[in-house]
Amino acid sequence: MSQPLSRSFKDGILEVFANAAAHSETELGIFVCGQYFHKQQRLDFSIADAGIGMRRKIAKELGLVLNSDKAIEWALGEGNTTRKGSIPGGLGLKLLKEFITFNRGRLQIVSARGYWELNAGKQSLARMKHIFPGTVVNIEINTADTNSYRLSSESDN
Repeated sequence: MSQPLSRSFKDGILEVFANAAAHSETELGIFVCGQYFHKQQRLDFSIADAGIGMRRKIAKELGLVLNSDKAIEWALGEGNTTRKGSIPGGLGLKLLKEFITFNRGRLQIVSARGYWELNAGKQSLARMKHIFPGTVVNIEINTADTNSYRLSSESDN
C-alpha cells in the first residue's frame, strides 16, 4: 500500500471501532479479537458490541423502519449515517469495501437478524432465523495478495 492509502485504510478501520462505540449504545463495551493465519495467508479480526443494532439505531435516530438486513445495506450506502451535525459518515467502510474487493478478502457484518457479506468481490445479503445481540464486523485480509495499491487521487508519477 502507498503511504496515503495506508493512512486512509487505518482511518477506515478506526471508523469501524468509532462507530461501534458511538452508535451501539452498549453498556457492556466493545469486544475485539484478531489472528494472523500464516498457512492460510490471511489476517482476520472482529469488532463486536452488544448494543441496540443497526436497525434499531436507524429507526431511533432517523425514523426509518427497515428489516435488519436492509438496515445493514442502508448503513453501507455512501453518505448514509445516523450521525448528527456536519461530520461525514460511511467513508471508512467505503474504502474498506473497495480494498477488500481488490484484495479478494472478506468483510462480514451481522446485526440483529441481518447478515451482509463481501467475499471475493461478491456481495450477499440475508435475513437470519435467530437474532445476534448487537453488531459484529469481521474483516479478513488476504495476505497472499502481492498487488500494490494506492488511492485513485495519487498521481501516476
